[in-house]
Amino acid sequence: MNIVILIIDTLRYDYLGANGNRSVHTPNLDRLAARSWNFDRAFAASFPTIPHRTDVMLGRYGAPFHPWKPLDVDKPSIPRALADAGYCTQLIHDTPHLVNGGHSFDYPFHYWMPVRGAEVDRAWITDDWSYFDNWCDDPLFDGFLEPGMDSLRQAWPGLTGYVGTNRHRKRDEDWNAAQLFLTASRFLRDNKSRDSFFLWVDCFDPHEPWDAPPELMRLYDTTPGYDGRLDPRSFIPKVRNSPELSPAAVARIKATYAAKVSLVDKWLGIFLDTLDETGLAKNTAILLTADHGTNVGDRPGQPFGKSGPPRANESHVPFLVHVPDGGSGRSDAIVQPQDVFATLAAIGGAAVPDTLESHDVLKIVQAGAEERREIALAGAAVGVWRGAEQVLFS
Repeated sequence: MNIVILIIDTLRYDYLGANGNRSVHTPNLDRLAARSWNFDRAFAASFPTIPHRTDVMLGRYGAPFHPWKPLDVDKPSIPRALADAGYCTQLIHDTPHLVNGGHSFDYPFHYWMPVRGAEVDRAWITDDWSYFDNWCDDPLFDGFLEPGMDSLRQAWPGLTGYVGTNRHRKRDEDWNAAQLFLTASRFLRDNKSRDSFFLWVDCFDPHEPWDAPPELMRLYDTTPGYDGRLDPRSFIPKVRNSPELSPAAVARIKATYAAKVSLVDKWLGIFLDTLDETGLAKNTAILLTADHGTNVGDRPGQPFGKSGPPRANESHVPFLVHVPDGGSGRSDAIVQPQDVFATLAAIGGAAVPDTLESHDVLKIVQAGAEERREIALAGAAVGVWRGAEQVLFS
């Protein structure tokens, strides 16, 4: 059985059609959900990007003992456990933090492939600074920052690498999420005869900047005459969170997040299609989750983007597990990223170290009702989250 884990950065639970959203276009996430076990109460543990992936990688509660710092490569990890069980392991990612600053998330894998160009990726510097084809100065954001690239560079130094690496972006295939899932699809075609690979695909979108193609923007912003282009000034935190923004400007920013979710969904669909076309869908398990969600103006005075301490919008995440012939449905068991280790290890027949704080979520859904209750109550995640519910969800 091949195994794929898909970690989608900054994806909210309630932005999937399968989870009740009727306004956001996610047909490919929904078709995966339809053939998966869908865990309705999946929540972040360590927060945000690197602490979360440490929890997934090591199967242990990291925060507050493991803040944002490099992976401890001497500890047991899920790719190494699967490698010991005979799996070939591959990381494909466009999440720069995994390797930026020596974070070492490539180390436990046999092979790894980065896709360059996400925000904060220090890939390329250039003097060729100009707006992308989908950018323009929008009067909705006048008065908060001067128009043009010079003021953007001063307000957001991280934009330098983003513009430099993506400056030749023209086609749909040039966007980061597209490049990531096209690369992952190529991996599938190159390994279509295997039955024991472990593929970790780490997608940085829909993380900021919420920069999406015009055709997707027009799905969510139907203002008469709007052509779908974006003002990059709206990406700057001090602009997008200004209390002086007009309702139209706020609505446009909210639309950018939905459009970015649909961008990820579109190219995830290509990956799922490739699984079918290669025949790998018949012997490949998939686990899809997110590190956290985000805020999109849900509460008055709450900023766009993530903040701390995390509340429901940031902590409630999708968690889908598909195993061929393994059933499907919904579960209200509380699960967390630590549970990825034991779940994938069980699918792959790998040993689980006694030191793990991880539970096989498929064992929960496949058990009887009373046994499910006992398993859930025994889980460390339940104790942590029930004790924190009043803080996180008030």
